[in-house]
Amino acid sequence: MFKKLTYNLLGVFILLIITTLTCCDGRHKLNKKPRQVFADNGMLTSFSERINYLPEHYSETITDTILNSGFKIHMKTYSDINSNVLNVKAKGNLEVKTFYRDAMADVSVQLNNHTIFNQTISKTFISKHIKEVSDGLQPYILKSIWIDDNNVSSKNSVSFNILFNKPETTTEYKSYLLTITTKGHYKITETTTKI
Repeated sequence: MFKKLTYNLLGVFILLIITTLTCCDGRHKLNKKPRQVFADNGMLTSFSERINYLPEHYSETITDTILNSGFKIHMKTYSDINSNVLNVKAKGNLEVKTFYRDAMADVSVQLNNHTIFNQTISKTFISKHIKEVSDGLQPYILKSIWIDDNNVSSKNSVSFNILFNKPETTTEYKSYLLTITTKGHYKITETTTKI
């Protein structure tokens, strides 16, 4: 009796497997285009766009400088993982989204072993001190900050050039000059630095 029941169960199981395999052969998708199959399954957007991040990972650069005038400068420039500028391009049916991560720079200036300036240089810092640039600076990213060569020998102040540019272009940029006095007072002005 158990032998007969086993054969019946085995027969039902084989019949179930054959039915399952013949029903899942994809015939209903045979006349559909791949794009339509992806759209029906909600997967079209994952194949129609590519997302890139530049830089891909966190990066930082640290620079320490001592000037003849007595100023000691410490700069740490790093990627801001939470802030970016989006650039979208269409390549055929593919939409390429590139997120250019913004950068920030922690700048510390010492004179006679006293810290006279310690700020984070970013779009927010510039916008806070020059009101008319707040919205105009949003599509730009911090490209570089460096000590101004024209003012390096001054004993009264130290100056930094700050450069922002639009991603994927070398002709659209904004530059600023940050001047810090020996008392720690600072002033930011927009310049026309040539690159």
